[in-house]
Parts: sequence; structure tokens; C-alpha cells
Amino acid sequence: MNLRKIVFKITPAIVLFVLTGITGTLKAQSIKDIVIKEHYWGTPLNKVLKDFQEKYGLKIEYDPEYTSQFTFDDKGRTSFGTSVEKAFYAICQDNPELSFYIDDNEVIHLTKGSVPTGMGYSPPKITGTIQRKKSDTKKKNQPPKPESAFINKKFTGQPQKKNLTISGIVKDTETGETLSYASVVIKGTSNGTTTNIDGYFTLFNVPSDTSTLEISYIGYHKGIYFLSPESNLSNIKINLQPNSSTLEEVTVTVRKESLMKQNSNEVGVVKMSPQKIAELPVIGEKDIFRSFQLLPGVAGSNESSSGLFVLGGTPDQNLILYDGFTVYHVDHLFGMFSAFNSNAIKDVQLHKGGFESRFGGRISSVMEIVGKDGNEKNFNLGGDIGFLSANIYTEIPVTEKLTVLLAARRSWKSFIYNDIFDSFNDATEQPVAQTPSGRPGGGMRMKEATTPSSYFYDLNAKITYKPSDKDNISYSFFNGLDDLDNSRDINRARNGMTISGGTTDITKWGNWGMSTTWSRKWSDKYYSNALISVSNYFSNRDLSMSRIMNGVSTTKSAIEDNNLRDYTFKYDNELKINRINNLEFGLQATHLTIDYNYTMNDTTIIQDRNDNGLIMAGYFQDRINLFSKLTIIPGIRVSYYDVTDEMYYEPRASIHYKLSNMISIKGAWGHYYQFANRIIREDISTGSKDFWILSDGDDVPVSYAEHFIAGVSYETKNYLFDVEAYYKNLDGLSEYSLQYTPSFNNVDYNEFFYKGTGTAKGIEFLIQKKYGKYTGWISYTLGEVMYNFPIYGDKSFPANHDVTNEFKTVNTFRYRNWVFAGTWIYGTGKPYTEPTGQYEVTLIDGSTSTFMDIGPKNGSRYPDYHRLDVSATFEFKLGRTGFGSIGLSIFNLYNRQNVWYKEFELSGDDLYETDVTLLGITPSLTLSFRLR
Repeated sequence: MNLRKIVFKITPAIVLFVLTGITGTLKAQSIKDIVIKEHYWGTPLNKVLKDFQEKYGLKIEYDPEYTSQFTFDDKGRTSFGTSVEKAFYAICQDNPELSFYIDDNEVIHLTKGSVPTGMGYSPPKITGTIQRKKSDTKKKNQPPKPESAFINKKFTGQPQKKNLTISGIVKDTETGETLSYASVVIKGTSNGTTTNIDGYFTLFNVPSDTSTLEISYIGYHKGIYFLSPESNLSNIKINLQPNSSTLEEVTVTVRKESLMKQNSNEVGVVKMSPQKIAELPVIGEKDIFRSFQLLPGVAGSNESSSGLFVLGGTPDQNLILYDGFTVYHVDHLFGMFSAFNSNAIKDVQLHKGGFESRFGGRISSVMEIVGKDGNEKNFNLGGDIGFLSANIYTEIPVTEKLTVLLAARRSWKSFIYNDIFDSFNDATEQPVAQTPSGRPGGGMRMKEATTPSSYFYDLNAKITYKPSDKDNISYSFFNGLDDLDNSRDINRARNGMTISGGTTDITKWGNWGMSTTWSRKWSDKYYSNALISVSNYFSNRDLSMSRIMNGVSTTKSAIEDNNLRDYTFKYDNELKINRINNLEFGLQATHLTIDYNYTMNDTTIIQDRNDNGLIMAGYFQDRINLFSKLTIIPGIRVSYYDVTDEMYYEPRASIHYKLSNMISIKGAWGHYYQFANRIIREDISTGSKDFWILSDGDDVPVSYAEHFIAGVSYETKNYLFDVEAYYKNLDGLSEYSLQYTPSFNNVDYNEFFYKGTGTAKGIEFLIQKKYGKYTGWISYTLGEVMYNFPIYGDKSFPANHDVTNEFKTVNTFRYRNWVFAGTWIYGTGKPYTEPTGQYEVTLIDGSTSTFMDIGPKNGSRYPDYHRLDVSATFEFKLGRTGFGSIGLSIFNLYNRQNVWYKEFELSGDDLYETDVTLLGITPSLTLSFRLR
């Protein structure tokens, strides 16, 4: 294929660059060699700084709102060419309110007033030759490397109050969006807190009203805020600057954050920046869930599903919250995408295990997704278009208090997509083995391959109204649909026998949901959030197979429909008593209606369920902070489930202790129950499927898990070393299988729900480089997931998603306007149940039927999974305020044919085995833009 030849020609340099660990240092023009030749007469200073950035590639950090009041008249000082240092001295001479310094990484910092003592220096207002300070000298006025952006001017007087309480809000300085779960710490102490979902924070026992705050948020510059007796300390407003590219008005410093932040102060809590995931290799679309699959403890070898297998759990055991409402299925495009458009997302964090009492209804993990409110200051429009999909979004500030966000996405088949797709869509047939011993018929076992096709779309909308500084009212909506076509034709001829026909296999599934939320900050200490939501998941599958063998026709069919409706009310409260005690409590109620119908051959009804259930829950927990080093969070959750008419008690606790400024230990324990379950329906011939039903306490028990998690972390300024071990006891597991259906009429198909128990255990290791031009991480997970279902025998067997070893490496490197990235995943093969032969059974009417002879449950394993992805992204300016990027990604660079699942079919004396494979090498070109 010509496309592949082009791909192989253009990618070796990228691959070599990424895989060598970025050991070389790329040389750029030094700032000492740049000569400024422009001449300015009363020019707005922001225009001057933009000229310096665009024409000379200078990296400048400054506050554009503050510098917009200044102009610059060089008075002949730059007319005939001058150095960068002299040019900025001239700017500061012309505007005495400003100071500047240049760090060792040649980033120019232009600040208001004098640079605070110990953080830099103010240039003397003189002319003459300027001597650069060398990085290896220790002169008195040598400025240190910058780590922060100064948000306001330091108060130089004496403090008026001591040991006080302060509160405020943290926002994005460019859009006005509040920043959820940002860190706010008193500089030089361990006294700190995090903002809540609406960006509010309260901090107790602040030493004085002249203390300094450090504010950090993934994907943003760290902020420094100086308290002042002149400020309203009960309503502090802090604006953070995004970590934008070198083209933007505020240039990235050397301390550029990685896209992932693992909180060393909490057990299993990980954040990712929705904006920065675009730096990673993608297959047509940047994807939140695919990015989380690169983390330790989260299986990354599940290419066929963007769902998360976390610490031995399955995707249905994860609580996925999008603006407060539950999403029950997260796959798009036969698993290649998740259902969430990253352009509509503001914040996302994953609780991998041992999560708090405020979350319930799931036994594995929790993912909190917060949608964007929309730009409060300016209209914005952006989007992405690639080989496989396109999306567009807009942010509209209707008034100062009302914002609207709209986003839409749809997959599409470009000519390149079709070329790639068709090359892997031809079925092939070849003999793979002789008949297993003892199997009658003497036939051959044949293998075929097929690849499905699909399309999807989704829509997002959010309206946010803030009637006051204390109130936030929002409405969020999501809708998505998938259409998967796994149909194929069959044409075989061997030894005088001809077989023709085909398989029609069409599945449609979708999610839609909406929530309305009212949150209020009643005082510095009390905050509440009320929510009502509706969520709906549906899946419809139509499967039919026809075969004509030597003129004899046979048909089989199945129709499977699943529809889930979720109506929820929540009322969450937070009461900050003091620095030691932070209480969280609330009430939740959910009504679930789930219908499931499964019919075979138009007449045989396997399942026809109409389930209804009400779950009411209350929770209470206390975040206790002791001695500035120890944090304990005991909690209890109590649920009532009307289907079983029982109460379920879920005690939980977590602990974190700082042994030193760099070393901490942590642990968590808890009980968890789940009432709505996704059941695996094992099907050897066509591949296992799943469906949602409610637990009834009888055929389908309430699922239960007990978590034990412990870890230790060592964190320095630039690196994080983290180890966590986990162990889970699992009970109330359910599976559905027709493998042991008796050969007589009047079968009660409810008897084929099987109950089981299990364990999941493992240990995960993480080494992360957090800051700098090169960032990334290496992770390794050793795990085991074992199930025990009496129907399959006395011995435990590995679960379908069991992966013993998984290794991942993630690398990103920024050079000027370029971002290079590479990821590699290796995982040992997952288990499956393999047929070993066939046998005939004589039915009551004298006819015979042929059945497969099945081997041990999950006694075989697929080949090991591994895949290398690489990418290169170039960022550029669009007009005065816009930005764009163009990125080339190559998915599965060395064209590994990883097996998705296997299908088996009896045809005469032959057993046909079909490997359904995942995508091979796939290039993807993505163009992105935004007005702001």
C-alpha cells in the first residue's frame, strides 16, 4: 500500500528520537545571539512583547492584563540593533513599575514592581553594557530558576492578624473557569487544602495576614499569592495561568508539568489534564480513557475497550460520573474511543481503590469527570478533524453570569480510513491443526479472520448560571450513539464440498444523560451541592447466520435488547469545623429500571426481564488532620435496597502519614456493594457478550468487595517514585452461560445464572519525571485475578481480564513549537475457553444435534499483547488570539496483530476458528484549532 510506504518513510526519525530516551540535547539559537532591530514609538507594550515572541522566538512570562496599561518608546535605544537584555532594560527604564530577569533556561520574566527578595532582582535604571550571570556562579543577585507566577504584589508592612481563617476561589485567568481540586498550601508549611468541585477553598490556622500561598493545578503554572491586611481574606480570588505553549502570551517555563499527577498524599488518586492529553499518540482522536489506560494498575492491553480495568476490576464495577450523573457504558467505535469528548471536559480524576464513603454503588473504582462551564470572558470556537473523526465546540458568555458550552463529535470514513480498513477486512482461511485426538469426524480445524466496522456520534451541552459569588446553578447534557457492523460473507470450497452464506451482526448502543445542580457556599465553613439527574443506556443486537452446504440451507438467529434507566437525587454537604476536622455527609436516592430480552431463533425466549429497584443511602466521614503529618479519613455508608429489603453497611477508612518532606506512607480499607451489575454471557461460538440487570439477591446476588491497599511514595522536586499493593476479596460475582443447557424442552433459563467468588491482588510500581522539557513515566504491574464458580469445578480459574504482567512507558519531549511522544505497552495474554472437539446428542424426537466439547474454563491464553505508538505535534498561531496544531500519530507502529477474541464454528466435520484481530499499523493526522 502506498500509504504504508509513506508512513514507513516519514516515521523512523520520530521513532528513533522517542525510543532513545531523548538522550541528546537539541541546540537552539542562544538568546545572546539575538539582535533586536525593531523601532517603537509609543507602541502598546503587549504588541512589543508579541513581536519579540513571534519574530525572535523569545520565551516571555508576564501578566498580559497588567502590562496592557503600558507603552514603549525606545527613544533610539533599539534603532540600530541591540541585545535582548538591553531591550528589556529599555522597557523597564521606560516603565519604572516593571522589573525583569532571565533564568538559566533563557525564559524572560517580566514582573510588576520589584521582584520579591530571594526570588530575583530589579534591574538598575542605568544604561551601558550588561553582563550575563553564568549558571555556575553564586553572585549575590543571581535569580533562581522560576517555579511560579506572582499573582499579586507582596505586602511589605507588618501583619495585623495572626492564626486566622481564609477562604476564596481559584479560577483560570483566561476563561474564568473555576478549577476543581486545585492545591492551596501555605508556603513553607504542610498546612494546605484543596478546592472543591466548584473551586472554593477554606484554609485554617494561617500564621498571619501577610503569609504566602502556593497554588498548583495540573496543566497550569504554579501560582504565588501574597496575603495582605488590605485584602478581603474571606473572599480571595486567585487566577492561575494555563501552561500554554511557547506561542502563547505566557510562555512555558522550564518547570512544565507532566500530563499526569499521582497524588502522593492520597491512596490511588490520579489526575490527568484534559488539555495536555493531546500530546500523546492517538488513533484519530485524543481520548481521556485511553490516556488513563497508560497508568499503573489500569490495564492497557484492552485495545477493544476504552473501559478501565482497575486493580483487577471490570469496567462495570467502576462508577463513572459526568457532571454528577452515572454513565453506564463508555465505548465508542468498537472500543477505540471513549464516549467523552475531551474538548468538553474541565477536570478528571480517578480513585483507583479504597475510595471514600461519599461514593457508592460500585465495587472497584470511581472516575469523576467535570465538564467545562464555558468561557466567561470571550466567545470561543474550536475543534479537531482527523482521519477517523471530527468535532467542534463553542463557548458563549451570554452575560457576566451566564455561560453556554456546546460540543459535537462524529466519526467519518475518509478515503485513507477506508484504505486502511479494507486492507485488514478480508477474511482469510487456512488449516491450523489436525483433528484433536478422540474427536470424531476426522475433519480439519480451519482459521479465519474478520475486522468490524462502526461509526459514532456524541453531543455535549452545559449551561451555567452564577447569580452570586456564592451560588452556582448548572444544567449538563450528554448524548451518544454507536452503530457496530460485524457482518461478513462466507465462501469456502474444499474436497468437493462448497459452503456459502453469511453472518449479519449489527449492534447499536448509546448513552444519554442530564443533570441539574445547585451548589452554594453558605459560609467560610459550610458548602452544599444538590443534584437531580437522569441517565439512560441501551444496547440492541441483531445476529443471524445462514449457511448453504452442498445445497442444504441452515439458519440461526438471536435478538438481544438491554435498556437501563437511572433517576437519581443527591444532596452533599461539607462542614469545615476547624483545621483538624472536615466533615462530609449527604443523602442519595436512585431508582433503576432495567429491561433485558434475549431471544434465539425467533421462538426461544432465553431471558425476558423487567427489573425495578430503589436504592437509598446516607454517608458520613471526617477528614482528620493531626500534627501536620497525619491524615485519617474514617467513614460509613449505609444503603437500603428495596429488592432484597435489606440494609448494607459499608465502613471505610484511609490513612496518610508523612515520614519526611519526601517520604510518605498510605493505606486504605473498605467494604463496597453494587446493586446493578453487568453480567457476562459466555458464548464460545460468537464471543462473550454482556448485559445489565439488577441484583435480586437470589439468581443474581448483590456484588461485594473488600479492599486492602497500602503504599509508599518518595517524591522530589522533579521525580516521583511510588509503590502500591492491593488485595480484594470479591463475592456475589455473576455469570450467565448456556454451555450446560440440557437437551430437552421447557427449560428454565434463569437456572443458568451462576454465582461465584474471587480475589484480585497485585503490586504496582511507578517512576515519573514530572517537570521539564522531557516528562513521562515507567510503570510495571504484577497482578492476578482469580474467580471460583462451582459450576466450572472446584478449582479457581483466571478471570477473563487477568493479565499477569504489564509494562508501560510514556515519553513526551517539547522542543520549541514541537511535541514528540511515544508510548509502549506490553501485557501477557488474557485467558479464554477453547473448544477441544465435538459430539452428537440424540434428542427425544430421534433427531441428533452436534455440540462443541469444551476445554477447561479459561484454560488457554491469547498471545501476548504489545504495541508501540508514536506522535509528533506542531503548534502554531492563528491570527491575534487563536492557536492551532497539527499532529501525526502512528498507532501500532510495527503492525502487531493482536487478537481481540476468537470465534468457533462447526461445519460438517470441521471446526473453524476465527481470530478477530485488532487494528494493525494505523497513521492518523489531526488538525486542531481554537480562537482563544
